[in-house]
Amino acid sequence: MKNRSISRLLKFASPMLVVCVVLALGVPAVAQAPIQGSWIFTLTPGPEGGPAGPGPFTAVASFAAGGVFLATGQNDRGVVPVSELHGSWQRIAPDLYGSTTYFFAFDPTGHAVGMLQTNQVFHLTSRITLVGAANASFCDLQGENCVPLPGVSAVVGKRMIVKDLPNL
Repeated sequence: MKNRSISRLLKFASPMLVVCVVLALGVPAVAQAPIQGSWIFTLTPGPEGGPAGPGPFTAVASFAAGGVFLATGQNDRGVVPVSELHGSWQRIAPDLYGSTTYFFAFDPTGHAVGMLQTNQVFHLTSRITLVGAANASFCDLQGENCVPLPGVSAVVGKRMIVKDLPNL
């Protein structure tokens, strides 16, 4: 009778022991998505141009846990000043991710005149590189009634890597 009780206890306690050992060893309980982290993007508008103007420009973007996407670009304070980009990302296939972001566009006096919406798709070509495409729409101040803007921008990204740390 006693051996059966011990066997039953071990049967039900074993999965919990495995979890405790894994946590004690520092193995994360939830795997991080391969795209998570911060990236430096080069965006090249198509021949039709884009909301950021003609020619390639640089942006920095972060894919955070929970699907949070944040970005800002070198032209954000240009002819049409805009706010930082805020949005969401999700995995749509192996090594393929999509995002939708919104950001405010301002007139020369600093008043918001609408929102821009971008829809992007990213393909991880390696752990540290990606390629993608982005389109944009102009929306009202609530991010609704969006009208597509012409053109699709090409995106090339490289992951920001921690390096050249100073000695303590």
